[in-house]
Amino acid sequence: MICAISGTTPKDPVISPNSGSVFDRKLVEAYIAEHGTDPISGDALSVDSLISIKTSKTPVPRTPAQASIPALLQSFQNEWDALVLEALTLRQELLKTRQDLSTALYYHDAAVRVVAKLTKERDDAAAELHTLTQHEL
Repeated sequence: MICAISGTTPKDPVISPNSGSVFDRKLVEAYIAEHGTDPISGDALSVDSLISIKTSKTPVPRTPAQASIPALLQSFQNEWDALVLEALTLRQELLKTRQDLSTALYYHDAAVRVVAKLTKERDDAAAELHTLTQHEL
């Protein structure tokens, strides 16, 4: 069994009923707490719906193929790719947030200008009414 998030043997393995993937409980719970979805399928997932797997408690050593230099380089490459994808996602979210903020500030500025204009018109109308009532008396 290999964890679908970390690619290592999970210490406390669980299965997601949505995707059928195996995860380490600690990693998938952290992911669910942050995103509320299954890491693989993207469907809504709760911690309560995870299914525990009973396994032997003996630690599984890395196979020689996993401990070789090319395998370690591949592991580092996979980790780097994951970091780059995460950075891309964060940049995209930042751009969207900036656009949303810009739009909100634009609308706020427009609303402030409208309120200022209406207040000025009200004050001018009140002043004109006051001067007309003074001239009639």
